[in-house]
Amino acid sequence: MAAKKSFLEDSYEKVSTRRIATMADTSIAMIRYYFGNKEGLYQELIRTQFIPIAERLTALQNSDDIDSLESFFEVYYKTMVPDQQFPLLMMRTLSLQQGPSRKYILDKIVDPMRHAIYKIIKRLQFKGKIDASLDAEMIGISMLSMAVMPMLAKSVFEYHKGVDLGLDFYLELAKHNGQILQTGLRGQ
Repeated sequence: MAAKKSFLEDSYEKVSTRRIATMADTSIAMIRYYFGNKEGLYQELIRTQFIPIAERLTALQNSDDIDSLESFFEVYYKTMVPDQQFPLLMMRTLSLQQGPSRKYILDKIVDPMRHAIYKIIKRLQFKGKIDASLDAEMIGISMLSMAVMPMLAKSVFEYHKGVDLGLDFYLELAKHNGQILQTGLRGQ
């Protein structure tokens, strides 16, 4: 998608609807018709990127079969690895406040994910899979940190490992992160 490529390559301010329209071989009028403006297109790009994660979290929070947190990491990495610059785009918008859609992302993407993760953690605590005395909100923050940081620091980790970090690495990391969060570093 031309919009995704543009927003991943440049800051929000440097991207124009004219540039996106040219790359997509369409008109600015069509962008305005479907998305209203550049911000609407940007919001739709972000919403669409998170659909697989939101769907999986919804399924997990309603599942009686959930036994671990590995599924969260797995779906996050499967969604983000193909577009590894996407977490940087989110960081620019959320942390550095570059771009106008911070409130939209927090209200429509982050908060629903945070609530779903909280429910999953509470369900696992109820099932005895996670220590019920631990703060579910703090576990959620740890989960998001463990998921996002390897994507943000990908080039640093690649330098130290000496290899490109592809999906296989991230799926291994998903299993590892889920295990660490559930059993701790001492194990069972």
